[in-house]
Amino acid sequence: MSVQAETDLDLDRARQFVEVAKLRRNVRSFEPGRRIAPEGLQLICEAGRWGPSGANSQPWEFVVVDDPEHLAPVAKLFAEQADRLNRYCKGFPHVHKKHWVHEASAIILLFADPRWSEAYPKALEPADDGDYVDNRTNIFLVSVGAAAQNMHLAAAALGLSTAWLSGGGEPTTAAALRGLLGVPEPLVPYATIPIGWPHRRSEDRWRRPLEDVVHSNRLDVSRVRSAADIEQYVRKERADSIYRDATTRERLVGGGAAGGGVGGGGPLGGGGQDDTGGQP
Repeated sequence: MSVQAETDLDLDRARQFVEVAKLRRNVRSFEPGRRIAPEGLQLICEAGRWGPSGANSQPWEFVVVDDPEHLAPVAKLFAEQADRLNRYCKGFPHVHKKHWVHEASAIILLFADPRWSEAYPKALEPADDGDYVDNRTNIFLVSVGAAAQNMHLAAAALGLSTAWLSGGGEPTTAAALRGLLGVPEPLVPYATIPIGWPHRRSEDRWRRPLEDVVHSNRLDVSRVRSAADIEQYVRKERADSIYRDATTRERLVGGGAAGGGVGGGGPLGGGGQDDTGGQP
């Protein structure tokens, strides 16, 4: 790259954007009773509207729920979904406490119609479609995720906190949400974004070092985590990586004393905040 090309980069704006990205947290502790101005919610949706999508299909519909009378039944559905998850899928101690959703100032649900995947590359002959059939689903889901990420970042830029929930896409919860919000099939709420004013400052969250995840021109296999690494994470490190702040996680995991384990956790430091809560 030439010196001139390097100076053309707007590094200041890029650094500002990265700082916004670092502000984004899954925060599960909002200030109850505090509303969000409609202009803010519209800006969040506008950011989502500009998300990239396969074939420019824009397969999403954003349902913004911010009236307290409508928020309560939506939050109740997610509390019921969390109770089911806690019953059948152990190992995510904060997830079952989804009654915090009742404190959200607004909830935005991203509904999308999977039939839009037909807009993506499809072989002329069924026998030749093997390379494309699964990838159409991938394109569709990545498109919805891109819109959701834009919305989370816009909320962070506004000084708000969000949580990334995908549990609404489970068939039982999806059917209940469709009935409650008047949404027809086959639309599915693939992403749900509770939004509110953070109850406390978001903690630092663990991220793999940049030098571990960036590969120059060719993958460095020695830095790719192995099956054993993945098993170690799932069995012993997951809870600390989800529910602990970065410093505590490093002390517990780096010191070889993983504190959470598969079923570990509970009311850990961070006041109910976590970075994934068992979901993306």
